[in-house]
Amino acid sequence: MHSAAFRTGVREAFGVPGGVLAASYIGFGALAYSSAVPLWIVIASTITIWALPGQLVMVDMWQIGAPMIAILLAVMLTNARFLPMTVTLMPIIRDRSHRGWVYYLAAQCIAMSSWVICMRRGHEMPAPGRVAYLGGLAAGFIAIGVVAGTVGYYIAESIPKVMQIGMVFLAPVYFFVFLIVEIRTRLVAIALACGGIAGPLLYLVTPQWSVLLAGFIGGTLAFIVHRMLERAHV
Repeated sequence: MHSAAFRTGVREAFGVPGGVLAASYIGFGALAYSSAVPLWIVIASTITIWALPGQLVMVDMWQIGAPMIAILLAVMLTNARFLPMTVTLMPIIRDRSHRGWVYYLAAQCIAMSSWVICMRRGHEMPAPGRVAYLGGLAAGFIAIGVVAGTVGYYIAESIPKVMQIGMVFLAPVYFFVFLIVEIRTRLVAIALACGGIAGPLLYLVTPQWSVLLAGFIGGTLAFIVHRMLERAHV
């Protein structure tokens, strides 16, 4: 069952989500080349960081010559958003047949792409195979990212700078639309609305901290609004 679920995850990674991700990583590879980041860093960061926003922060700070510890801390803060994703996904993939350490490995497979798909597809699969399915998705997506990033690195000179940036943001836009389509509860709808409003407004105030603050403030506001509506029986 586990091997079949893993293969299913890999196969589904090479669909439309994988195509969008490939375009984004071609853009990332080209940006890394333009910023004089070595190819091995592009590949290693895709495997270890495994999140475009964190990798973009890495490239930006590398370009300005920031110390390695500063780059590490910045990437860690950027990827802190995966903590609530992990918390919400664990009840879906948890099963008595798995040992505890398996979930620590599974947590490393969570990114926006795999989280969105597992939140939608997890309930449809037998519980023992859900972790393997997540692993298959992650393996497929990481392989796509490594290959596409390498391709983008080598064809960077033929891609205009503005197109490189546009390609990088294809994946976040795609998965944001995917989230909107998959809204199933009022709380999720409120959270998306609050985050969508808070993000641009906070960017005008503090571009460096806008994403982190939008998640914290938008999420907190969504929780408060949801509780108020529940108490009012709306």
